[in-house]
Amino acid sequence: MRVPAKKRLAAFFAAFVCAVPAQAAGDLLFLEIQGIFGYSTGTDSEIWHSASEHDVMQKNSVGIDYVCKFSGSRGDWGAAALQFRLAYDDSDDNPEAQLYNAYFKAKTPIGDFWLGHSRVAFGLASYWDTHADLLGDLTMRGVSFDRDWGIGYAYDTDFGNVAASLTSGSGMGIRTYGNWLAGARAAYGVLNHDNYTTGISLQFGRVLDAMGYEVMSRDPAEIWLVGWDGALNFDNFEQKIELDAGQHAHAPLYALLYRVGMILDADELWKAELQASFVRESHDDAWLAGACISWRATSDLTLRFMISHNFETDENLFVGQLYWYLPI
Repeated sequence: MRVPAKKRLAAFFAAFVCAVPAQAAGDLLFLEIQGIFGYSTGTDSEIWHSASEHDVMQKNSVGIDYVCKFSGSRGDWGAAALQFRLAYDDSDDNPEAQLYNAYFKAKTPIGDFWLGHSRVAFGLASYWDTHADLLGDLTMRGVSFDRDWGIGYAYDTDFGNVAASLTSGSGMGIRTYGNWLAGARAAYGVLNHDNYTTGISLQFGRVLDAMGYEVMSRDPAEIWLVGWDGALNFDNFEQKIELDAGQHAHAPLYALLYRVGMILDADELWKAELQASFVRESHDDAWLAGACISWRATSDLTLRFMISHNFETDENLFVGQLYWYLPI
């Protein structure tokens, strides 16, 4: 019996991270469980996902998130990461194996180099982790990729960072039909330190039309994009914005996302968020707006509820989520 490529990749990276040398500085292992239930006015039925059924997140799933750091006499020199889950795919009532993070990172005096499945150097998705959020970023709207297979580089300074990546342009799965994607981003400001950051990005290549592990066409399409993004935290407010412009498949592509969040209590247990996003591709406009409220019930358990409206299809989604992220 032929083993599917996703399962072979999962087995390879699982064996890799389990065979870490004795000089590992330490490791972290988390159990990740997610429960999703909702209702769509478009189909007048219940749904088991927060976006498209082909998207990787958000779905009912169980998995692990493992990070191992390596060190020597001169300090940390590398890290390995594996985030693997089994998700319920309601399009065919079968579990779907998902490999999210799967990379090795080497730390050097001139920057960090990674190999595997990790972030593309473009826009907010290059540093903003939304994989547990109900409100998705522009990668969930088909603009660039959240994760991709390839190599990357990042160099951090006290006042910002630069990053670059050369990846397959296929997203979650490895596909080779002449596709590739190059990206770069330069940023000023460190969000965790300065409470703000802003960056400019560029990407170009030949990418596949892929949604999750589903490839819609094997013919790569040319793409080039320039983008600007920013994030600002002040008091109990958080804001993020991204503007992109370019071409995809020789047609104009424009995208905009703005999200504002407000922490509602002193213990930071409750948070409310509003988001609007816009994508124009081939002169077709698509607006999406949503609101989400979240409650951190414990240090490991978060509950979320989202309402979103698609102006193009006039569809409303009502989605609840239980997200459990437990150290083991």
